[in-house]
Amino acid sequence: MSVLRTAIVATLVCVAGVAVAHRATDGFAAFTLESARRLQALRAPAPVPDLALQLADGDQVRLHDLSRPVLLVDFIYTRCMTYCQALGSVYARLQQRLAPEIAVGKVQLLSVSFDPERDDPAALRAYRKRHSREATGWVLGRPVGPPGRQDWLRAFGVVVIPDGLGGYAHNAAVQVIGSDRKLVAILDYSDLDGIVKIARELAEVAPRDVAAR
Repeated sequence: MSVLRTAIVATLVCVAGVAVAHRATDGFAAFTLESARRLQALRAPAPVPDLALQLADGDQVRLHDLSRPVLLVDFIYTRCMTYCQALGSVYARLQQRLAPEIAVGKVQLLSVSFDPERDDPAALRAYRKRHSREATGWVLGRPVGPPGRQDWLRAFGVVVIPDGLGGYAHNAAVQVIGSDRKLVAILDYSDLDGIVKIARELAEVAPRDVAAR
């Protein structure tokens, strides 16, 4: 009987564990928070708050002031030598591949620094210059004030953790915002073809120079 009881208990524990895992991973579709974040954007696009930003040229704007219907948003800090450098190279390539959409005012690239104390406008301009000779279609900015930083990270579900070496560990992706200013997709920064595809699809059905307010 003790052996049978043990087997039954073990089975119940396994079943309970599977149920918890199923719920925690969104039906086994998401095994990480990052995967869950991306699935959520696809299944239920959420409005992005109208957050404040100081641009690399020194001007202060709000997110909804950026009038291009399609925004491709990434999060960086300019001293980063890993993901952020890769993202910079990706954005330079996106500038080239999406040049027609950028030229007619349908697409804009936006890089947001989550290290606003160090990434002043001059640092942001230098970061872009390291990766691209062309500024057209690619704006960079930093959140206004410490609370602003958390608001930006929270709105996009971005996780930033000090690495103990003066830098940060963070998830790296390209967030896609449509003309209704909803977060409609989150793609891996290495999926250049996928980013271009969704940007063009959204640009085709979007009005020119109109941002939802």
